[in-house]
This record gives sequence, C-alpha cells and structure tokens, in this order.
Amino acid sequence: MKFIASRLSEGNKIFPAEIHCEQNGLTVKIPGLFGGHSKHIPYNQIGEVSVDAPLVGYSTINFYTAGTRVTAHGFTSSEVKQIKSIIEKSQFGQSYSNIDNNQSPTTEVDLLETQLYHEKEIIREKHKHELKIANLQAASEELNKINTLEFGADNSTLESIAKQLEFYIITASYALSETFNNIKSSSDEREKYNQSEKLTNASIKKAQLGLNRLRLCDPQDKSLNYYNLYNEQINEVRIKQINRNWEIKIQQTKPEIWVWIMCLVFLPAYVYPIFQTVNATMLMPKKRDAEISKIKQL
Repeated sequence: MKFIASRLSEGNKIFPAEIHCEQNGLTVKIPGLFGGHSKHIPYNQIGEVSVDAPLVGYSTINFYTAGTRVTAHGFTSSEVKQIKSIIEKSQFGQSYSNIDNNQSPTTEVDLLETQLYHEKEIIREKHKHELKIANLQAASEELNKINTLEFGADNSTLESIAKQLEFYIITASYALSETFNNIKSSSDEREKYNQSEKLTNASIKKAQLGLNRLRLCDPQDKSLNYYNLYNEQINEVRIKQINRNWEIKIQQTKPEIWVWIMCLVFLPAYVYPIFQTVNATMLMPKKRDAEISKIKQL
C-alpha cells in the first residue's frame, strides 16, 4: 500500500514524500531536487510511532528506530492513522494481507480484533488529550502562582526581598531553558512556547517590582549592592529571552527549500526569498542587537 503526501503541503510542492507499507516493513522516500533519500524500516525495528494531526492542515508522522527519527509530512489525518494502524498490527504478528482497511472482517475473531484495536485507539487519544490538558493546567497554575505572589508588607527585610527576587529569576531562567522543535508547523510546540513566554514575562515583571522595592530598604549601601547584583541578573535573563525570541523569528522567517525550487521554475518570484533571507540573516539580528544594547546601557 502506498501513501503519497499532498503537493499542497509544506515541503512537498515539487517532489512529495512517499510511504510504502510492504510485507515485512515500510519504506519512507523523501525526494529532493538534486536527489533525495529512501529508508526501509522493518516493522520489528520500529520502537515508537508518533502522529501530529492538527485540526487544520496536514499531518506529520514520526518513526523512531535504532535511536534515530524518520519524519514525513504532508499526509491527511486519516492517512497517518492508517499507517500507524498498519505498523501496530504488523508488530502484533498479523499478516499484511489482512491489514488493508478496504477489506471488511469476515470472521468473529477479526471483528473482535478490530473492535479491540479501535478501543485501544480511543483510550490512547483520550490519554493524550488528558495529558495535554494536565500540562496546560500545570502551566496555568504556575503562572497564577507567580502573579499572586507579593513581596510582603512595607517593612519587608532586605534579605526576604532578595530571596523572592532569586525565585523569580530562577523561574524565568528555567522557562527560558525549554527547547522547541519544529515550532513553525507544530501547533503543540507553538502552544508550549506561548506558555513559556507568559511564565517568563510574569517572572521578569515581578522581579522588576522587587528590584524597585530594594531601593526602599535599609541600610542604603547594602540595598544598593543588592540592587546592582540583581539588576545585572535580570538583564541577563532579558537578553536570553530576546535571543531566544529572535532565533525563533529568524527560523520562521527563513524561506523553505521549496520556495527556492519554485523560484527556479518561476524566475520573477526570486525577489521574495532573497528579501526574506536578507531580513532573517541581517536586518533581524541588527534589531535584536539593538534591543540588547539598550538593556546593557541601563
């Protein structure tokens, strides 16, 4: 059984990806303009299959084998689920001839196996949804905790304010340490990034409030030393945030390979990818450096 990615999807405009489900394994073909690559993976060597099927747009399927990941994008949600079904059924020892979804079960055993498989899929999707909701709730609770914490009464000591400042700075640094893969096309990664940004911004905002409170503490010479120390740490966090945000913007701005391929076919369109490349490699980094220089001058 052969599955071909849609030419309307990202990265498949000229040479669409293909997945061939065969008797003993599947073959993933990712063509290219000057040569692509093809990989045959036996079913028993596939450790995990993950599917990213957004509500809108084309789906992505990932195969993990021998410590490496093989990714194919541009299929419909039903196609990636069908491919995943074929792999799982083959791993359980079913013959390939019985995997075709176009064939209807003819025996009671087939009916039971089909029913069990669909129940398993429902449970898996439910668990995935519950896990996503739990992660969102945890991020929301952490954000609420940051927003509701106060620096105490007006007579708070210098040391107590300093401890709370350290907490906010560490929280912001932890949020900034998160990495995001394929944020350009993955809705889950974008959502994860947005939550990280909210937590970082809230922590920095609270840290700035605490920094202002340090000026009101006695003794003045000691509070000034604390102020300079934590102001430097907050600026480092802000610079780290600016760098991460600009890296993601640059990543999203760079034109895909298929854009350049299309420009080879339609030469008048070359202005767009050139402008985007100049913007991503020269203009945006200059804007980033300008933001950082402003903070360093504070």
